[in-house]
Amino acid sequence: MYFNVSNLLLGNVGQCLPFHFADEELRYDGADFTDITARGRLTRTDRTVLVEAEVQAASVVECSRCLEQSAVQVAVDFAEEYVPENADLMARRGRDGVMEDDEALWIDDSNTLDLSVALWQTLRSGLPMVQLCRPDCRGICTDCYVDLNSQDCECDMINKVGRNAEASAATRRA
Repeated sequence: MYFNVSNLLLGNVGQCLPFHFADEELRYDGADFTDITARGRLTRTDRTVLVEAEVQAASVVECSRCLEQSAVQVAVDFAEEYVPENADLMARRGRDGVMEDDEALWIDDSNTLDLSVALWQTLRSGLPMVQLCRPDCRGICTDCYVDLNSQDCECDMINKVGRNAEASAATRRA
């Protein structure tokens, strides 16, 4: 997801470059996104390049209840400003007055803009905080760790029998 923005940086403020890509992948830090599709535009501002896009992707995450892998679709609106390192192309303004410490948002000295890191961060933030493999997921037993979606737990039966026996004994004593 690299764009050479030399012509855009040499152009006028407000000049746009539309883009579209599909079937891309991003793999970082255990969160993988596949089937990434984006449609957007690069716009030259007075000191930066603004990237705006609508992005869709697929990922596999862990179910919050049963810990099984679950597929999820993510749709996000992406918007970031990238600062060029090459000050000559921006009417000698470069980064003066533009406070950007995040190297992922820099346009390198060969005028290549790399969307991958910032796009991955945006997609990662678009993942649901609590993902379920299915709406009626029963989770796992907290005592014996059985997946309650695939089999019944015997802990509940043992606890019920134990409680009934204690109740019967208490009744007999009374």
